[in-house]
Amino acid sequence: MKYSIVYFDLDHTLFDFDRTERESLEVVLENASVEATPEMIKRYKEINATLWSEFSGGKYTKEFIAVERFKRFFSEFKVNRISPEEASTLFVKELSKRGYFLPGAEDFLKKLKEAGQRMAVITNGIKKVQESRKQVAKLERFFEFLLTSEEAGKPKPFPDIFHLAASKSGVPLEESVYVGDNLETDYAGAKNAGINFILYQPEPVEKTSGLDLKVARNYDELFALLAD
Repeated sequence: MKYSIVYFDLDHTLFDFDRTERESLEVVLENASVEATPEMIKRYKEINATLWSEFSGGKYTKEFIAVERFKRFFSEFKVNRISPEEASTLFVKELSKRGYFLPGAEDFLKKLKEAGQRMAVITNGIKKVQESRKQVAKLERFFEFLLTSEEAGKPKPFPDIFHLAASKSGVPLEESVYVGDNLETDYAGAKNAGINFILYQPEPVEKTSGLDLKVARNYDELFALLAD
């Protein structure tokens, strides 16, 4: 294999977060006696994405976002049967129960493991949620460790979490690679830390022209880039 260790982002790279998020939100709205509509789910995702983008810039904490997203969402759709705080607690509980792999991801990881590839996870996700989902999906089969931005003190794109990962693995960053789906956090974070990067993007949703990076459209392409 080309790299001494491969670090992976989790959501949208290996895990189907869209399904996890949708199902968890449906449970929250059911408890509020509200039927979830495609419009509501779409709007929640927009609110959540905006807040997480600002978190990556160092503006908000995860604790603030966990409640604030429901304050804004409930205000727009006049949801009042449960409080934003109650919704946040229930939502996190539901997220923690779900560890769905994207199609082909589990077999891809098995193939890497059989090839002797060392692997670990680097994520901006909420620590207790990611640790629970790690158990649900039995990620210990593949990964040596899972690091969250809470442990590093700062989120991607700050380089701190990559340096912490290198310390834990004992592998210099220049001998490692990070695989992620997001240019704003994953690519920028890898670039800031001086680690190799591969963008996993099955559908070209982000502009990559002019950027010096490798792109994989499926897990076969990704395996080839890691084995080269």
